[in-house]
Amino acid sequence: QRRALPIFQARGRLLSQLRSLDCAVLIGETGSGKTTQVPQYLYEAGVGRQGIIAVTQPRRVAAIALATRVSSETTTELGRLVGYSVRFDDLTSDETRIKFLTDGMLLREAVGDPVLRRYSVVILDEAHERTLHTDVLFGVVKAAQKKRKELGKLPLKVIVMSATMDVDQFSQYFNGAPVLYLEGRQHPIQIFNTKQPQSDYLQAALVSVFQIHQEAPSSQDILVFLTGQEEIEAMTKTCRDIAKHLPDGCPRMMVMPLYASLPHSQQLRVFQAAPKGCRKVILSTNIAETSITIPGIKYVVDTGMVKAKKYSPETGLEVLAVQRVSKAQAWQRTGRAGREDSGICYRLYTEEEFEKFDKMTIPEIQRCNLASVMLHLLALRIPNVLTFDFMSKPSPDAIQAAIEQLELLGAVERKEDQLVLTPLGRKMAAFPLEPKFSKTILLSPKFHCTEEILTIVSLLSVDSVLYNPPARREEVQSVRKKFISSEGDHLTLLSIYRAFKNVSGNKVGCSE
Repeated sequence: QRRALPIFQARGRLLSQLRSLDCAVLIGETGSGKTTQVPQYLYEAGVGRQGIIAVTQPRRVAAIALATRVSSETTTELGRLVGYSVRFDDLTSDETRIKFLTDGMLLREAVGDPVLRRYSVVILDEAHERTLHTDVLFGVVKAAQKKRKELGKLPLKVIVMSATMDVDQFSQYFNGAPVLYLEGRQHPIQIFNTKQPQSDYLQAALVSVFQIHQEAPSSQDILVFLTGQEEIEAMTKTCRDIAKHLPDGCPRMMVMPLYASLPHSQQLRVFQAAPKGCRKVILSTNIAETSITIPGIKYVVDTGMVKAKKYSPETGLEVLAVQRVSKAQAWQRTGRAGREDSGICYRLYTEEEFEKFDKMTIPEIQRCNLASVMLHLLALRIPNVLTFDFMSKPSPDAIQAAIEQLELLGAVERKEDQLVLTPLGRKMAAFPLEPKFSKTILLSPKFHCTEEILTIVSLLSVDSVLYNPPARREEVQSVRKKFISSEGDHLTLLSIYRAFKNVSGNKVGCSE
């Protein structure tokens, strides 16, 4: 299987180039094999043997799935030669030489070790996603590389990997690093747009899925892009209900959800082939856009929507809003249909609508609250955070708002024109949480409510635990009445958690 990947043809050429370069930008479309193979090629060729080869991922799901895959390719036990490290879960040992980790975890390691001395190679994967942590990591890794050169230490090799073509920015940022192209294996894809704008993209997606299901051979799977867990769960149920009552002669349908907070065992099911005479329909968030390649996909149904963070410095609030994808994202989604053979993509929007999409996704750092980033940079002892070398600079207003918020929280102070962390700020930076949450936790012992605060902060740090099936709105509201506290949402969450503890995590009780 490893030899069948498009990247295998380029192994020799790639290695000879990467051996001599300090920095390189590697472009290979999703499914070319770059993420699983490049670290193995480097290890097999003895490049970076003096330390660990780190491969960063924006998503936990991807870090775990990739480490699992690479350890099985190297026929070693997961956690020995190949391991992973994500928040709350570290499976590595002293023997680990290839380590998959989330960009957030490498950032936390940099706080204790700014020159990343344990690593000989850092591969920044999925760089095109431009998540908050990846963008900060660019700056941290660039600084570590420079610092190691100055100290005459072992050089740090940096490889930036992207699935999209617009990489001039990466190359310029890393002092004109050479760009290496990998031949992909893109088969022709037919694209169909809707004739009229769709007012209800979920309804349109449902209709498309069953239209394909009734016409196409059952061995061809369908991938549908939706925006989030609640939508996916609701649509999974609807699809399963309809599939029970299809006319005779229609193939069976296996509907599978895919989103980041889905339990790991259920995520792995997406990679298994469906039984004969049965079609796989995968309902996914943008996690299947580039992070994960699923075999057998012939049809893609793209709603053209994504859930993304938006921040307004005026209100100081960050919201997750459903919005239009960028053209770059739309092309990535379309490409999922042409991995193994020619494919078809149904775009549930008109060509005119597509023309109005943004060309590129706006980097997260330019549309979110920067308080935790600023706190982190100060913890990394960056001399002047205001002039930190960001690849895409956030607006001065956003930086100012973040610093004011940290001053209000008592996390930073000004000393001789320099911003420095207070002792409280240094403690706050140790938590992988928003600054306001970490301060709340640190203050809670004083008010003897640590257990309650930990519960509330935990519930605020994950996707909503409240399930709102649209068809059962009245029922939901009447059940929820007994938990609602007049003192606000935080205490309502606390009473819901206590009810969960009382049924001691019993599944049936909780879902009721």
